[in-house]
Amino acid sequence: MYILQYTMCETIELDNQIHLHRFEYNPPHPSYISGFIDGDGCIFIRKIEDGYQSGIQIAQSRTNILQILRFHFGGSITSSSNRNNKIKNLMDDVDQYYHKYNIRNQYNLLIRSNEYKLLIDYLQNTLIIKENQYNCLYEFNKLANLPNKKEEKEELYLKCSGLNKTCNLDDRNLKKLNIEYISGLFDAEGCIFIDHNLKNIRISIAQKNHPIILNEIVRFLGFGKVKNYEFKIHKKSDCLKFLQLVKPFVIVKYNQVIAFERFLQTDDHKMKEEMYKICNREKHQIEHFTDLNQSKEGKDGYLESLRLREIKEKLCKEIQLAKVYKDKSEKMSGEGNHNYGKTFSKETKKKMSISIREAKGGVSDEQIKKVRILISEGKQNIEIQDLLGVPLHSITRIKNGSIVCSDEDKKEKKHITQEELNINKRKIQVCEILKVVELSVEGLQPMKILKCLVNEREKNNLENNLTVDIIKNIRRLIFSNKMPIYESEVSPEQYQYYKNMIDEKYAVK
Repeated sequence: MYILQYTMCETIELDNQIHLHRFEYNPPHPSYISGFIDGDGCIFIRKIEDGYQSGIQIAQSRTNILQILRFHFGGSITSSSNRNNKIKNLMDDVDQYYHKYNIRNQYNLLIRSNEYKLLIDYLQNTLIIKENQYNCLYEFNKLANLPNKKEEKEELYLKCSGLNKTCNLDDRNLKKLNIEYISGLFDAEGCIFIDHNLKNIRISIAQKNHPIILNEIVRFLGFGKVKNYEFKIHKKSDCLKFLQLVKPFVIVKYNQVIAFERFLQTDDHKMKEEMYKICNREKHQIEHFTDLNQSKEGKDGYLESLRLREIKEKLCKEIQLAKVYKDKSEKMSGEGNHNYGKTFSKETKKKMSISIREAKGGVSDEQIKKVRILISEGKQNIEIQDLLGVPLHSITRIKNGSIVCSDEDKKEKKHITQEELNINKRKIQVCEILKVVELSVEGLQPMKILKCLVNEREKNNLENNLTVDIIKNIRRLIFSNKMPIYESEVSPEQYQYYKNMIDEKYAVK
């Protein structure tokens, strides 16, 4: 006779590892994750002091699902309860404890805007209840790092907040229902019940805000009924059907599903009692999870996906560029490539040179001359783009001499180091960066620091192109105990002074 043996915390940790291994190479089905988020998740856009915060949050008392999602999609796991120590001392008699105190630790997986792109791409067209909130987040993600998009961000913030309050469900989304989604919703909002006499049984899924989805589950499965905002199955044969359908997908209730299935399939009273105990322990057992807020640990699948995506994007760009050259080359060589391998005349070579140059820069000699005139008049690149329709990257290359007229020689390219390149890209001066360091050490928030710098620029009649994101990026470096400037930019004494300031404040103790 097969009996599952359970101890407390150690077995939960081992069980978590088993589930992580189960989903090591592929994440759970997107519809399963969507069902779980629709049940126990939150898609949000919040307003904070210096902008907006957006993300996906999932709350659970068991971390197996949270660890799996963090492994594949990033994020951090935090605890919303600090009751571990008090509870631990009360657990000598487990059965008595969790019938008297049904208190479990709560854990949250939070995936913010710097990481959730992989997840929102993976979940496309799979959510049912929170589909509209997902659409807000999807659009917000496109604007997250763009300046001058305050009105659009505010509109999406208000829309998403309103949707989270009203809890409306678009009936058209019900056609997305499948067994994977039902498994996720069951893992989040479901219940397996066996009474202490081992006679009354049921499987249920609660959904008070959206009972319409419960009716759709009945229609989809062909069994069960809806009563008092709950989908319920009482019949033994239907319970077995349901368990067999969801077993390949469930994570949180996996052990309950296995135990309840064995309970229904056996007539042995001792086996039934053991399965009943296992179901109850799974419902009430308290997990003490300590692997909280890891930076990169536990995100192996996510980091690998980012690496592969970067390689894919690079290859796609190279393929696209190769296609451009090929198309231009075919046009120049004529039908059937009859000019291939021939010696071209000086005039033909000149035309080919112009064609290749236009393929690279997309500009003619006439446009180059017009761009130069506008540059001499003090026009900004963006203004020139609006006036002439020339791409920004081409204007930059005309300005630095990389693109010239067909009868001109290119300027000799000066070698530039990565350090020089990074310095040239900056929109903030060294003295301002050092001011950010000083004010951050004093405890000022990004928006207040930005106001100080803007006021200083206004006093000196300097153009203001600073944003709060620039301030935040500098703060991220110093919070990581890194210098935001290079040694070559200041005197050795000044560099050491600010390095000591950062080390004293932010060095890991």
